[in-house]
Amino acid sequence: MSEDLSVPSESELHRRITTRLGDADPEEVTAILAAHGLDLTPPLPARRELVVHRLYCEGVKRTGTAAKDGPFTLDIPLGPGPWVIASEINSAGKSSALWALSFALRGEGFAGFRRPETVGWFHYVRADVEVGGVPASVRLTFERPGRPHARLLSADTLPALLALEGRSEEGPGVRVVSEAEPPEVEALIGRFMLDRLGLRPISVWTAEPGAPRGEDGQRDSTEQVHGWPSFFYALALNSANDTILLGPTTVGQLPVRLMQLFLDVPYASELTRLVTARKAELQEENRVARRADEDTRARVQKAEPLRAALADAQQRLHGLREAQPDITVLLQAVEGAAARVVACQDAHQIAASQLEAARKNRLTDQRAARRARQSSAARLLLGALDPEACPRCDHDIDDARRAIEDTDHRCSVCANPLPEGPDDAEAEQAALTRIDDRLAASQAAETLSKAAADQAAGTLEHARTAYAEATAALATARSSEALILLEQTQKEVFQLQGALTLAVGEADGALPALAAVLSEPATQPVRLAGSQPLTDERVLAVATEVVKEVVDTHSRALFTELNGEILAIARALGVTNLGSVNLNLAGHLNAIKSGARHPYASFSPVDRLRMRIAAVVGMIRVGRRRGIVSHPGLLLVDAPTADEVVPETARQVMQTLYDTGNDVPGIQMIITSIESAVWDIFPKDRIVTGVHGRELF
Repeated sequence: MSEDLSVPSESELHRRITTRLGDADPEEVTAILAAHGLDLTPPLPARRELVVHRLYCEGVKRTGTAAKDGPFTLDIPLGPGPWVIASEINSAGKSSALWALSFALRGEGFAGFRRPETVGWFHYVRADVEVGGVPASVRLTFERPGRPHARLLSADTLPALLALEGRSEEGPGVRVVSEAEPPEVEALIGRFMLDRLGLRPISVWTAEPGAPRGEDGQRDSTEQVHGWPSFFYALALNSANDTILLGPTTVGQLPVRLMQLFLDVPYASELTRLVTARKAELQEENRVARRADEDTRARVQKAEPLRAALADAQQRLHGLREAQPDITVLLQAVEGAAARVVACQDAHQIAASQLEAARKNRLTDQRAARRARQSSAARLLLGALDPEACPRCDHDIDDARRAIEDTDHRCSVCANPLPEGPDDAEAEQAALTRIDDRLAASQAAETLSKAAADQAAGTLEHARTAYAEATAALATARSSEALILLEQTQKEVFQLQGALTLAVGEADGALPALAAVLSEPATQPVRLAGSQPLTDERVLAVATEVVKEVVDTHSRALFTELNGEILAIARALGVTNLGSVNLNLAGHLNAIKSGARHPYASFSPVDRLRMRIAAVVGMIRVGRRRGIVSHPGLLLVDAPTADEVVPETARQVMQTLYDTGNDVPGIQMIITSIESAVWDIFPKDRIVTGVHGRELF
């Protein structure tokens, strides 16, 4: 059953991608692809045409050459079809002319055409071309060897350009559209060619030198963008001893990508951009993950000394706590001593109050006894009330009133005359005796109160001393070196725990818990069981898979057709014993030569050039047969028979190239050769040569 070679539409590709993603939202898929600059619109048939109509050079040959030293001018009219730059001798300037042309077309001279001794000869190069049907003239002025200033001209018609003489830039409909200094010349010409030929740069990824391998075994890669200078390898062909079928490198399967591009394989460019976008996304994810792992390892390494120091500090703290004396007893002793002081203070205050009351009683009784013996009035009132103050107004009864009572016999309280009383010696004596007894009792009570107060004061003093001693003992315990060391060690533990928290984000307590809460998303998307998040990488991966299937299907069909062309053209170009060619999607030629497998690198240099010519011409033929102009059609071939020793084979090669240039529509082939057969095969108006077939300049 043959493969489906229809080109799917954009909506069909999106449907396939969405289905494989598990019925994802098509708008979300489209948005992700658009965010990466990916457009899956079906490509239109390419029409890439590049025709050189004139090569004009000026310069000065240095002295010491075989002939024609000094200034030179080279003016070569060209056009579609086969051309040969020929001479009967070597070192006639054929390859140098191709190098000058390649510089104008590429923005940098093609290395395979470069002859170091002639680079400095060129002072001015002009190439009049048609690029995608647009007339243009590239003008290079070399102020230093290989470092030109560029001016890009355009015109309304090609004849208007071709009519300009030498370095002239002024003519009907002719205009300067751009110019560039030496550092920007390659970019200017590359941008012009890519734009006019409808080409997009190809990105390939190559591992960074010295980059570490990840868990998947892959190293970080660097994107290499291949633009017009790399595409030029499908135009400029020489017999250099390289082992690459097409392009400057095999990295990223560039040769097969160039073939897909020049065969106009549908979505080949889009696949390149998809692969690039996905690799960039994957690499960024891997770098983020790796940086996180590296940060974690760095934090762990940084934390190890902190962990060790914390463990040591905690161990020392435990030892100090074990050796620390128990101050609970001391605290209890202080509390007990304080309570005793308070109780003794209360008891002492009570005893002092009682002593003061007893003293007052004794003084009253003592005064009463003295007055009774000194005053008849007092003896008259003996046993009566003897107040210290007025019972109504609380005013003190002073000595003056008492004296009046004694002298005037008036009551010291109410000031009324005292009653007259009979003189009774026995009664008076009995009253005095009672007064003395009462005085003795009050004196005895005072003595007892004094003893009790003194005892209470002594007890209070002892309690205060005990409290001071307990307080001093506690203060001594708290201010000891062991306790200071304990506090310092506890502080050290706290500091190390904080440092460890900052270093690794780990700790026990509220801070990590709070950090976890703050870092947690406010809401979590609800997903069905077994579903996967629609990430950019996942969309790009599925899109790459879908588009790759389309590209591979068309590539296999086109490569099968191309294999037959390569085989036929290579045999016609003199590659002997070539049995078959089976170009695969990895870019391997898989040739069978002399009955055995024969990798491209195993071909001789001359056969490698012929196989390369066969591949490029084959791509042009396949494209033309399908009605597309996917290859620009220009071929610059330097010395295709340089290493050929069989004259008949050399003639066959030149005849095949001439016929190819004539028979394949839209092709221009410019060849260099010293083969004598070219003079018979190519018409004179298709041969560019010097005087008598010698130096061109």
